[in-house]
Amino acid sequence: MILPGRAHLGHILRYVGRPLVWLLAWDVAVTALWYFVHPGWVEFPALPLTLLGSAVAVYLSFRNTTAYARWWEARTLWGAMVNASRSLAREAITLLADRNVATTVAHRQIAYVHALRLHLRRQVPWDELAGRLPVDELERLRGVANVPNAIHARTASILAGAKPDPILLASFARTMGDITNAQGGMERIKNTPLPQQYATYPAIFTHGFCLLLPLGLVETLGLYTPLGSTVAGFLFLALLQIGNDMQNPFENLEDDVPLTTLTRAIEIDLRDGLGEAHDLEPVKPDNGIQW
Repeated sequence: MILPGRAHLGHILRYVGRPLVWLLAWDVAVTALWYFVHPGWVEFPALPLTLLGSAVAVYLSFRNTTAYARWWEARTLWGAMVNASRSLAREAITLLADRNVATTVAHRQIAYVHALRLHLRRQVPWDELAGRLPVDELERLRGVANVPNAIHARTASILAGAKPDPILLASFARTMGDITNAQGGMERIKNTPLPQQYATYPAIFTHGFCLLLPLGLVETLGLYTPLGSTVAGFLFLALLQIGNDMQNPFENLEDDVPLTTLTRAIEIDLRDGLGEAHDLEPVKPDNGIQW
């Protein structure tokens, strides 16, 4: 996740740098043709271009709103995971008579959130889980498709084996259900991309509009066509890129939900709740990006 801060011109230009360079080259070529060749095909009516630009802007805005809704839901689900993890550890520590079981549950929840982070990012979890779970369980997990779900199911079995009071068991069941629901929502976002119409059409319409833009502006702007067309095109290309970046919040890219930061925060909270000594610190931003 890119943290708020001052906008730097270099970062802005790099954001859509390649298509912007091609657009500038096209703008210069159209302007040169207008002045030195002056073919009739260079002219393009202004009214259709204005209508097309308005339609593309509305389409991009709608697509970006949908993409941000996915990103925000992903962040909300991880907020629910943070709360549920704290609740599970607190209930285990304060309500279970066996302190060893309570400690095991809290440690397993730490392993679970790290496994979930790597599961959503399609990364191998074994190095992260080594030392957090028993060796025999790690071997069994290598044969399952959904590692965090298997860890969660085993934690539920451990809680049931502790034979708490039925009322306490119901409380644990609600918390475990909240964790399951949050994971299910995250997997739904991960496994359900935006419809192809949102992925393909905006790119086609935006690039097509940028190609037509200097044809409609050159007669009015003349030598200033590359400046005006490139600036206007930059706005549309930036809108297109913003939607592309926000629509998949679990890709381990700079615009994603900061899963590493969130899972580290959960681990710190749970270890503090257990009263354990540790040298963990919150994840610090790296060049303005929170991972």
